[in-house]
Amino acid sequence: MIRDAIVSDFDGILSLEKQVFQIHLNARPDMIKPQLPFNQDYFEQCLNDDKKSIIVFEENGSILGYCITVINEYRDNHLYFDHKVLEINDMCVEEKARGRSIGRQLVDRAKQRAIEVGATRLELMVWGFNRDARQFYEHLGFSERISRMEMHVE
Repeated sequence: MIRDAIVSDFDGILSLEKQVFQIHLNARPDMIKPQLPFNQDYFEQCLNDDKKSIIVFEENGSILGYCITVINEYRDNHLYFDHKVLEINDMCVEEKARGRSIGRQLVDRAKQRAIEVGATRLELMVWGFNRDARQFYEHLGFSERISRMEMHVE
Protein backbone atom coordinates (compact mmCIF):
# COMPACT_ATOMS: atom_id res chain seq x y z
CA MET A 1 0.00 0.00 0.00
CA ILE A 2 1.26 3.47 -0.93
CA ARG A 3 0.58 6.19 1.64
CA ASP A 4 2.04 9.29 3.26
CA ALA A 5 4.51 8.60 6.05
CA ILE A 6 3.64 9.04 9.72
CA VAL A 7 5.91 9.50 12.75
CA SER A 8 5.87 5.79 13.62
CA ASP A 9 7.41 4.96 10.20
CA PHE A 10 10.78 6.38 11.24
CA ASP A 11 12.47 3.07 12.15
CA GLY A 12 11.35 1.34 8.94
CA ILE A 13 12.51 4.23 6.78
CA LEU A 14 15.78 4.52 8.71
CA SER A 15 16.51 0.86 7.99
CA LEU A 16 16.14 1.52 4.26
CA GLU A 17 18.08 4.79 4.45
CA LYS A 18 21.01 2.82 5.88
CA GLN A 19 21.04 0.68 2.70
CA VAL A 20 21.18 3.78 0.46
CA PHE A 21 23.73 5.48 2.68
CA GLN A 22 26.07 2.47 2.61
CA ILE A 23 26.03 2.40 -1.21
CA HIS A 24 27.04 6.07 -1.31
CA LEU A 25 29.62 5.74 1.45
CA ASN A 26 31.24 2.73 -0.24
CA ALA A 27 31.40 4.48 -3.60
CA ARG A 28 32.50 7.91 -2.35
CA PRO A 29 34.35 7.66 0.97
CA ASP A 30 36.29 10.73 -0.14
CA MET A 31 33.13 12.79 -0.04
CA ILE A 32 30.52 11.16 2.22
CA LYS A 33 30.90 11.52 5.98
CA PRO A 34 30.66 8.17 7.76
CA GLN A 35 27.79 9.22 10.04
CA LEU A 36 24.25 8.69 8.80
CA PRO A 37 22.67 12.08 7.99
CA PHE A 38 19.10 10.82 8.32
CA ASN A 39 17.82 11.21 11.89
CA GLN A 40 14.57 11.68 13.81
CA ASP A 41 14.82 15.50 13.64
CA TYR A 42 15.24 15.51 9.86
CA PHE A 43 12.42 12.99 9.48
CA GLU A 44 10.01 15.05 11.57
CA GLN A 45 11.07 18.22 9.76
CA CYS A 46 10.10 16.56 6.47
CA LEU A 47 6.74 15.51 7.90
CA ASN A 48 6.01 19.07 9.08
CA ASP A 49 7.28 20.98 6.02
CA ASP A 50 4.62 21.91 3.44
CA LYS A 51 7.24 21.76 0.68
CA LYS A 52 8.36 18.23 1.57
CA SER A 53 6.58 14.91 1.50
CA ILE A 54 7.51 11.35 2.43
CA ILE A 55 5.70 8.57 0.61
CA VAL A 56 6.00 4.97 1.81
CA PHE A 57 5.16 1.55 0.45
CA GLU A 58 3.97 -0.62 3.31
CA GLU A 59 3.23 -4.34 3.20
CA ASN A 60 2.20 -6.45 6.18
CA GLY A 61 3.34 -3.73 8.59
CA SER A 62 6.80 -3.37 7.03
CA ILE A 63 8.08 -0.37 5.10
CA LEU A 64 9.52 -1.77 1.86
CA GLY A 65 10.13 1.54 0.13
CA TYR A 66 10.06 5.28 0.61
CA CYS A 67 10.42 8.44 -1.42
CA ILE A 68 11.12 11.94 -0.09
CA THR A 69 10.05 14.79 -2.35
CA VAL A 70 10.56 18.54 -2.13
CA ILE A 71 8.95 21.38 -4.05
CA ASN A 72 11.45 23.77 -5.67
CA GLU A 73 10.15 27.03 -7.11
CA TYR A 74 12.00 29.33 -9.46
CA ARG A 75 10.81 32.97 -9.41
CA ASP A 76 12.49 35.92 -11.09
CA ASN A 77 15.53 33.79 -11.87
CA HIS A 78 18.14 35.41 -14.10
CA LEU A 79 18.21 32.33 -16.36
CA TYR A 80 15.02 30.29 -15.97
CA PHE A 81 11.40 31.09 -16.61
CA ASP A 82 9.23 30.97 -13.49
CA HIS A 83 8.31 27.37 -12.76
CA LYS A 84 7.79 24.81 -10.05
CA VAL A 85 9.50 21.42 -9.91
CA LEU A 86 8.93 18.44 -7.63
CA GLU A 87 12.27 16.84 -6.83
CA ILE A 88 12.71 13.29 -5.63
CA ASN A 89 15.31 14.03 -2.99
CA ASP A 90 15.76 10.51 -1.63
CA MET A 91 14.32 7.10 -2.52
CA CYS A 92 14.95 3.49 -1.62
CA VAL A 93 13.27 0.12 -2.07
CA GLU A 94 14.27 -2.73 0.24
CA GLU A 95 16.93 -4.72 -1.59
CA LYS A 96 15.06 -8.01 -1.17
CA ALA A 97 11.82 -6.47 -2.51
CA ARG A 98 13.23 -4.98 -5.70
CA GLY A 99 11.72 -6.09 -9.00
CA ARG A 100 8.16 -5.95 -7.64
CA SER A 101 7.24 -2.51 -9.09
CA ILE A 102 7.45 -0.83 -5.68
CA GLY A 103 9.79 1.84 -7.04
CA ARG A 104 7.48 2.45 -9.99
CA GLN A 105 4.53 2.90 -7.62
CA LEU A 106 6.50 5.39 -5.50
CA VAL A 107 7.47 7.39 -8.59
CA ASP A 108 3.88 7.28 -9.85
CA ARG A 109 2.70 8.73 -6.54
CA ALA A 110 5.41 11.41 -6.76
CA LYS A 111 4.13 12.26 -10.26
CA GLN A 112 0.61 12.61 -8.85
CA ARG A 113 1.94 14.93 -6.16
CA ALA A 114 3.78 16.99 -8.80
CA ILE A 115 0.49 17.50 -10.63
CA GLU A 116 -1.33 18.33 -7.38
CA VAL A 117 1.16 21.09 -6.49
CA GLY A 118 1.28 22.52 -10.01
CA ALA A 119 4.81 21.39 -10.84
CA THR A 120 5.85 21.25 -14.48
CA ARG A 121 8.45 18.51 -13.98
CA LEU A 122 9.55 15.72 -11.71
CA GLU A 123 13.33 15.76 -11.20
CA LEU A 124 15.98 13.80 -9.34
CA MET A 125 19.73 13.44 -9.11
CA VAL A 126 21.55 10.15 -9.67
CA TRP A 127 25.18 9.63 -8.69
CA GLY A 128 27.41 8.67 -11.60
CA PHE A 129 28.45 5.40 -9.95
CA ASN A 130 24.86 4.23 -9.43
CA ARG A 131 24.20 2.56 -12.77
CA ASP A 132 21.31 0.44 -11.47
CA ALA A 133 19.41 3.51 -10.29
CA ARG A 134 20.12 5.32 -13.54
CA GLN A 135 18.75 2.40 -15.59
CA PHE A 136 15.69 2.19 -13.35
CA TYR A 137 14.86 5.89 -13.73
CA GLU A 138 15.50 5.87 -17.49
CA HIS A 139 13.17 2.86 -17.78
CA LEU A 140 10.47 4.97 -16.08
CA GLY A 141 10.93 7.79 -18.59
CA PHE A 142 13.44 10.10 -16.92
CA SER A 143 16.09 11.58 -19.21
CA GLU A 144 19.35 13.34 -18.53
CA ARG A 145 19.09 17.13 -18.51
CA ILE A 146 22.44 18.07 -17.04
CA SER A 147 25.61 16.25 -16.12
CA ARG A 148 27.61 17.48 -13.14
CA MET A 149 31.31 16.76 -13.48
CA GLU A 150 34.24 17.05 -11.11
CA MET A 151 38.00 17.15 -11.10
CA HIS A 152 40.13 16.56 -8.04
CA VAL A 153 42.73 19.30 -7.68
CA GLU A 154 44.67 18.22 -4.62
